[in-house]
Amino acid sequence: MNIDSILRKVDPTLIKELTKTLVEMDSQNPPGRTKHIAKFLAEEGKSLGLETKIVPLDNERQNVLLSFGTGPRSLVLSGHLDTVPVGDESKWKYPPLSFTERNGRYYGRGTVDMKGGVATLIAVMAALYDADLPLEYKVLFIGTADEEVGMKGAFQINKEGYMDNAACLVITEATNLHVGIAEKGPLWVRVDVKGKAAHGSMPEKGVNAIYGACKVITGFRDSLPQVENELLRKTTLNVGVIAGGSKINIVPERCSFECDFRLIPEIDISTFKADLYSLVDVLSSNEPFNVSLTFTHVVPALSTNKNDVLVQQMLKWATKLTNNQKSFIGLTYATDAAALLPPKTIPFVIFGAGDPAVLHQANEFVPKKDLEIAAKTILAALVESYSPS
Repeated sequence: MNIDSILRKVDPTLIKELTKTLVEMDSQNPPGRTKHIAKFLAEEGKSLGLETKIVPLDNERQNVLLSFGTGPRSLVLSGHLDTVPVGDESKWKYPPLSFTERNGRYYGRGTVDMKGGVATLIAVMAALYDADLPLEYKVLFIGTADEEVGMKGAFQINKEGYMDNAACLVITEATNLHVGIAEKGPLWVRVDVKGKAAHGSMPEKGVNAIYGACKVITGFRDSLPQVENELLRKTTLNVGVIAGGSKINIVPERCSFECDFRLIPEIDISTFKADLYSLVDVLSSNEPFNVSLTFTHVVPALSTNKNDVLVQQMLKWATKLTNNQKSFIGLTYATDAAALLPPKTIPFVIFGAGDPAVLHQANEFVPKKDLEIAAKTILAALVESYSPS
């Protein structure tokens, strides 16, 4: 069977109907309930001839696996089932938890992030299954819970061994049909500064914890690593939350703030954390305030070899099917790949329909034609990378 015949097996109607059904199944996180979606996808998988399994994170948050084939290694396709909250519904042109088609676009919460991507992967699974190619691999779809909060579903899938035999990973987060081969890793830290309270008219009698926090923030900012990644550029810092003091006429005894570092793959996490501790020790060594660090969320940065066969095939087919030269890109944010992959170093690709600029926004949408192109690109790349010639 030639590649054109295989690509014709991608069913745009299936993509549309799955996207519609999934968008209209509320999975806003919090609370991130995905039990109903996992059940629906398991039933859909059975109707397509696939093997299915529910992997509960807890009673309401569930992962789902769909698969076929019996090879010793797996071609893994993955997408998350939860979405961010709708937010202020008055800002939406169309009802956010309803599927609306207008001018070649699908609107609704999750159309691009990433229920349209999940529908894309199910269509790829269905086409591959129907093609009945002599693949020497198992093909595995993993639908994960809780990606939008803590990636707990993906971490669980990895911990329970479902990724142990993976040969590759494709995740359909929105990339405008460019080929993502690197992503930054978030390292979140809460910093607590303790000083000494005093009357505001006698600041010399106290130790201002807010001043101490400002000194630490400046130290963090000025000490960021300068090494660069070709696609991701440098490590960044955002101080997103700060709180301190109790009253205008009291020298603040306490101040806390939260930092969001985004590391590049060249930065070793353990070394970076040790450097933060050392920096805090230096900054506070001659000061009367105390500083403590609590790391609240740490996910590794990732990159894959752009010369890998799958990666090259993705770029080739994305360019061919869009009739537009596509490129390799790096993502400033983390995906479930960071939870599913380590400690493995298999090829991975982040590739999907839609503009990342509309992620987590009101009036979220995905171009209808791009979902079909994404499915055909992934299908062609998998066939040409892993099917015997």
